[in-house]
Amino acid sequence: GHGLGIQFLRHIERTRLLLHLVDVSGTNERDPIDEFHAINCELAEHNPDLPKKPKIIVATKMDIADPKKVQKLARWCKKSGLEMLKISSVTGEGLEDLKRAVFEKLSSDILKV
Repeated sequence: GHGLGIQFLRHIERTRLLLHLVDVSGTNERDPIDEFHAINCELAEHNPDLPKKPKIIVATKMDIADPKKVQKLARWCKKSGLEMLKISSVTGEGLEDLKRAVFEKLSSDILKV
């Protein structure tokens, strides 16, 4: 790609939680973990603190998911201590869980202040 863009990166600096959307569909050959690392590197190049922000890894396109990609990403997230949720915008699968997780993370963050 063409990079994330300075305006977008400046916006991310002000967020308290990152949702890292990862395509796990069988429609592309990209490795979801490589995609995560590529974005994280761009974040770090802009500001070394950005990759340290709280995050949720969101496996998208579960309605057309490649089971091997999903399993690989889930294992990697568990090993890395990262929360992973699965969603499909088409079917609505996992969207309530995602909303609940975001609410809980942001609520607990507010209580810490």
